[in-house]
Amino acid sequence: MKDNFAIFTSGLCFIHCLAAPLLLIAGLSGQSISWFEAEWIHQALLVPVIILAVLSLPYAHKQHGSLVPLLLASVGIIAMSSSFYLPESLELWLVIPSALLIISAHVMNKRLLATTLLSLQK
Repeated sequence: MKDNFAIFTSGLCFIHCLAAPLLLIAGLSGQSISWFEAEWIHQALLVPVIILAVLSLPYAHKQHGSLVPLLLASVGIIAMSSSFYLPESLELWLVIPSALLIISAHVMNKRLLATTLLSLQK
């Protein structure tokens, strides 16, 4: 369940980063998208991503034993967090792959947990 919500929240980051440039290309500017680019939005999206990774991945690692999801999510979160310190023009190029890494980590984690549960039931 935590992985599903984590995939959703990371997906929101991904969609947010894709939508902002598309809205600008579509001709929307100024007040119509200023709230979309506000710094608090980025922080509000990142906080649940970090919390869900911390709550789900270490516990799952104890169950299935693979470090790969934990490492993928860690790299993704570090990269996504570092985007706050880079020029805005680079943010898109860093956050999109970071969100995809985090999503991949949670999808892999879900599959590993399901496989582990199936093998324990046999």
